[in-house]
Amino acid sequence: MDRRAALSLLSILLVVAAGTVFVLDSEARRRAIAAEETRLGTELAASECINTYGTSATVSDESASVVGRSLDGWTVRVSHPYWYSTNRSHGDTSSESVYVVGPDSVRYAGGEPVGPAC
Repeated sequence: MDRRAALSLLSILLVVAAGTVFVLDSEARRRAIAAEETRLGTELAASECINTYGTSATVSDESASVVGRSLDGWTVRVSHPYWYSTNRSHGDTSSESVYVVGPDSVRYAGGEPVGPAC
């Protein structure tokens, strides 16, 4: 294979690899957002002082960004809106969490507490 053909093949492979990473990043972000929405619902439902709650956007939109890649998967930082009402207060805010998204798993790696201190 001559030099020009090798460079063309290398260019094609780089474009394909970049596209694959973009698609995988997008899927990792989508899965992390879904996991955060589930976590929010579970934690808000378990709170003894919360009467009503939701994970719909009120003051902010959901967002996610890939902040790292490793053999464990993609590390994704997620912000997700939620709201709640208690007998004494109402809150509109958003969560801040980190997830590690693997090929077959999504693992919560930490973040801020959710809801009011009861």
